[in-house]
Amino acid sequence: MNKENPFIVIVDDDDIITDSISTYLELTTDYRIASFNHPVEALDALKDQSIDVIISDFMMPDMNGLDFLSKIKRLSPSTVMILLTGYADKENAIRAINELELFQYVEKPWDNEELSLIIKNGLDKKNLVLELTSKIEELQETHKQIADQKDEITHLYELLQKEYEAEKENVENVIVALAKAIEAKDKYTEGHTDRVSHIAVKIGERLKLSKEQLKVLKIGGIVHDIGKIGVPEHILNKPDKLDLLEFEIIKTHPIIGENICKPLKSLSFVLTTVRQHHEKLNGSGYPDALTSDAINIESRIIAVADIFDAVSSERPYRGKMTPKQVREVLYREKEAGSLDPLVIDTLFSLIDEGEINLL
Repeated sequence: MNKENPFIVIVDDDDIITDSISTYLELTTDYRIASFNHPVEALDALKDQSIDVIISDFMMPDMNGLDFLSKIKRLSPSTVMILLTGYADKENAIRAINELELFQYVEKPWDNEELSLIIKNGLDKKNLVLELTSKIEELQETHKQIADQKDEITHLYELLQKEYEAEKENVENVIVALAKAIEAKDKYTEGHTDRVSHIAVKIGERLKLSKEQLKVLKIGGIVHDIGKIGVPEHILNKPDKLDLLEFEIIKTHPIIGENICKPLKSLSFVLTTVRQHHEKLNGSGYPDALTSDAINIESRIIAVADIFDAVSSERPYRGKMTPKQVREVLYREKEAGSLDPLVIDTLFSLIDEGEINLL
């Protein structure tokens, strides 16, 4: 892994912007900085470079930001990509999140401190993935070398497997900690993921799901909203109804969450649930508008637990609902064919029996 200071590249046709960001980062960090005012010039200069983070404008001469970042991804697949965009470019930012696995987009005018934090978070994610990949490759290579040593192979393989399992657990813990850090930024959702996880497991136990399915509910409940790291805070905390474009941005978070977890084999078992937790049985959900049996039982359970905790808690746009209102909301969803009726009935049985508290 590169031991030099992180290499940050800024590309924007406005030299005031590149000078502003470069100067701020040079004064406040030890990053190596390079800036360019033309994407073609940048591609030519960077073709043999290892880039840690690249910040690109969207509207540039000869090549837009999406095409430019696509070429950068082919040159340097592990580069963390951040897109600078104006309000009118948000649809393209959403495309970039889906097509290029964009780490985040930043609206103009930007805040230098916020941008610096986004860069740091991107570097942390990149280093985590690279470190895990290196560890796995090291374990695989070691296992290959000892394959012919008949007397010791069983014992050594068991030791390597334990180390590998410990590494997987460490990565899982990092992702869980990241999920909790994201929700802790908002007083209205603090503790939400733990509650969803707890409620989902209770429902799964009552439905006699397998040990493996209960693990999906436990971990999936905690990380289901991790993709909200890619959604601007002013949208997450908006006290009014979201407009159409803002809602489209919100709808990207299951895909972002899936992309965050995808490189980590230890979290492969929750990928489907992270992506599906906003799907509805009648096809009105997102991101894939799935229906009925195309949605797995774990996703159906987390969807109910998620909505139950959301309507039972205070939110920036409304106060906490009464127990009667909570039941009415879920019954309406049940009657509309959105949520699994068996899961809802099981939830209210657990509430009536005192196994789950209706806050």
